Amino acid sequence: MKTTLIVTAIAALSFPLLTNAADYGNYKGSGGMSAYAIKANVYEYHYDNGFTGGDAMGWDPNLQFAWSRIAAASACGVTVDRAKVMAALQAEYDQDPMTQEIVGIGFHEAQIKANKQFCTAERVAAVTQRVPSLEDGSFEKPFK
Repeated sequence: MKTTLIVTAIAALSFPLLTNAADYGNYKGSGGMSAYAIKANVYEYHYDNGFTGGDAMGWDPNLQFAWSRIAAASACGVTVDRAKVMAALQAEYDQDPMTQEIVGIGFHEAQIKANKQFCTAERVAAVTQRVPSLEDGSFEKPFK
């Protein structure tokens, strides 16, 4: 009995050490983006899995994808030619520059900057690889 309790206690204490960056806590993947204060795990979930359904907040999920990657580049210190990206966004999604900058990229950038753990090596590498495509307007469209 004592041995079982000790093993259980050690396992429970070790569990947080075994989790990784993709641990979204108890978030189930829907509805979190409409919260007044969006939690870091909720934003990370949607960044990694898509801003879809109600969590796209009425915007094209592919546009949300582009905005979030441009914001991640900026917030994580990856060089991106903002003028080229803005022109490409305008051509592809027909939203005015203020909407693109404030409602889109700025919103995502604020969420990313609020989470000091966001800019992992994996995310920085992925967004660094994606920047040239964003700049030339070859927007990835992972959502139908």
